[in-house]
Amino acid sequence: MRAPLSILAFGVGLVAVNQAMVTLAPLPAAAGLRAKVEFALEHADDYDVLFVGSSATMYGLRPEVFSDELERLGHPGVRALNLGVGGMGSFEAAHVLRRVLDEEPARLAWVLYEEPLFDPLLWYPDVRNPRYVHWHDARSTLDAIDGLPLVEAPPAYKQEEYDEDWLGRYDWRLALAKEHLDLWLWRASALGRGPEIVNELLGRAEEARPSKEDLARHDGWVDIGLDAQPGVRRAHEDFLEKGGEWADRLAGITAAEAEAGPLAGGYDLAALESLLGDVRAAGAQPLLYVAPRGLSSPQMAALDAQGSAGEVLRFHLPDRYPELNPIELRWDFSHLNAEGAEVWSRLFAREFARLLDAQGASARKR
Repeated sequence: MRAPLSILAFGVGLVAVNQAMVTLAPLPAAAGLRAKVEFALEHADDYDVLFVGSSATMYGLRPEVFSDELERLGHPGVRALNLGVGGMGSFEAAHVLRRVLDEEPARLAWVLYEEPLFDPLLWYPDVRNPRYVHWHDARSTLDAIDGLPLVEAPPAYKQEEYDEDWLGRYDWRLALAKEHLDLWLWRASALGRGPEIVNELLGRAEEARPSKEDLARHDGWVDIGLDAQPGVRRAHEDFLEKGGEWADRLAGITAAEAEAGPLAGGYDLAALESLLGDVRAAGAQPLLYVAPRGLSSPQMAALDAQGSAGEVLRFHLPDRYPELNPIELRWDFSHLNAEGAEVWSRLFAREFARLLDAQGASARKR
């Protein structure tokens, strides 16, 4: 009898230790993810409005400017936090947002969420990268797998790999589902994260960037011109060499949006409705927007026309928002510079105030 009990006790202890390891594992530092999420969790009760999105949000929306413009328009005292992170897709953003909502932020009245496309494809060649691993909790993993039937094709460079997989011979989506489950296993077991955890416990981990002081000073906004990431610099240099293509980009957006049809079966409405429900359950209101990234967004055009998620603020439309078109406001094809961020932040505040006034709503909890 002792042997089975010993085995059971060992198994229970192993699971408990493993879960403790998962809890202690620090967030990935890449692109400011760790710094920004930790700051948001520590200051969840300090803000009325939360921006959630990619680097277009991180570099493009200045909360202080947004709040100043709202006050000028009759909505004073609003504090906003920029929780944009470079490269953050919809499933990762939803995972991050839910972590913040779990803190039950007392003041949070609005969540402004950038372009929820819910793309379940894994685009990076290094599938087991820390960013992918960190968002693959059970719920997010299942949500991504549920969305696979809506996807028509994998990334071209991975087609051969999926075709050669034993599951992929039946359907390439099965091979991709296996990758998602593999990432969930890596997260659930904290595989390979021992050194990170030890350094964290011993206080030897490098300080997350941006610093807490910088995040507090600008409420999460990052000045792209001061960001030292090599990719940011290279994108700027490339843009300077090809800046003449900007007008063609704008024309392409106009043409693509004009051809956008109704919201078809390729969009994960279930994932969107689940996310919007979580926001409302936390006592906040959701508002979706598209950043001025120099790309068309036919899915958001169709969602806006359908109206099931309310109005979608589509700042990428060059004819609707000509204030954002001048090339002098750009850092690269996808991002605004600091001056452009000020223009967009004021414009966003005006559109937000318009919606508030039309609904008789407030930017702060009543």
